[in-house]
Amino acid sequence: MSILDTNEVNTGRQKEIDLAKAVVIFFLATIHVYVECSTDLQLWGGLPYLFDSIVGGPWAAPMFIFSMGIGLAYTPKNTPRDLFLRGLNIALVGFLLNICRFLIPSLVGYAITGDGAMYLEDLPYKFFGNDLLQFAALAMLFMAFLKWLKLSPWKIFFVALAINIIAMFLNNLYFDNMVLNIFLGHFIGIDDGTETVVSDFPVMIWFLMYACGLVYGGILRRMKDKRRFYKYVSVPCLLVTIAVYIFQYVRGFGMMGGPGANVFYHLTTPEIFLCIGTEFGMLGIYYMITERVSDKVMDMITAVSRSVTIVYFIQWTLVMWVTNVLIYIAFGSKYLDSWKSLIVGLVLSFASVILAEQWVRFQKKRKEKREP
Repeated sequence: MSILDTNEVNTGRQKEIDLAKAVVIFFLATIHVYVECSTDLQLWGGLPYLFDSIVGGPWAAPMFIFSMGIGLAYTPKNTPRDLFLRGLNIALVGFLLNICRFLIPSLVGYAITGDGAMYLEDLPYKFFGNDLLQFAALAMLFMAFLKWLKLSPWKIFFVALAINIIAMFLNNLYFDNMVLNIFLGHFIGIDDGTETVVSDFPVMIWFLMYACGLVYGGILRRMKDKRRFYKYVSVPCLLVTIAVYIFQYVRGFGMMGGPGANVFYHLTTPEIFLCIGTEFGMLGIYYMITERVSDKVMDMITAVSRSVTIVYFIQWTLVMWVTNVLIYIAFGSKYLDSWKSLIVGLVLSFASVILAEQWVRFQKKRKEKREP
């Protein structure tokens, strides 16, 4: 019996996708606390390595971008105009986030401590650099253009693949010009060998992940037996990807070859597909979980999934204020031991989800008052 139908038979909300996004967005605050509060040496092992390079590596951002592509296959608002306007909106949200997480806390911290090396030295790269929201904005604008050209999902995939291969040969360039580095860092992997240059999600590299999600979303809409699909796809994907990650870790190369920020963001083409294999493996696990949770729990998961951008905004803002301002000013250093970082991270994770829920309720009540 075929797993796929000739018609679209699977067009509702996909529970495993909702759970995947909810899990990723919940752990992001913990991941970012470990990144901010760990020394370079700490990031090479233990809990910091687990959250930075594994949870924060192929498990997190690739899943978010992959699910973003799947969402594009499911949303009715997928015209070039819809994507163009949404891309502009996300770009604005990303700019506001950088004000809240970088500019204001850095100026406040500098005003209190006078520590320019801590708060001002890397501020231009952080404030204007390319992070997940900046990538999402550029990816949607580019997707709007490709849809305007009336390209099919598979043609978009091959365009993305060609761009990714080109970008692979341009990885880790660096110029003695901050403006040029910042601009090009949005498109290719700019790197000076340190973590100063923020070129985290270059669109030419990561757009392939988005395009793969779009193609899979189209397949998912026709999938009539997801249990069978994940049974035969997820287990082999997990076994292969875990084996490769262990090999990379032992040999000290690739995504697992060091602290996440140093080796993860500028992926090669094979590593993109390795991450996609990870997502298929994890989606199989998430599918099994969603078959066993109650409707009430699933409703909570769906609510978090719907609010990923809000949670992301809140958690990043909380993380930077708590680690770079409160902890640094109180103790003269932002570095914590592994267990203290875990506690701080989990507290901020829960706080982000709760505050996002309150914000959604506030916006809903505000909207209801405006309606006659």
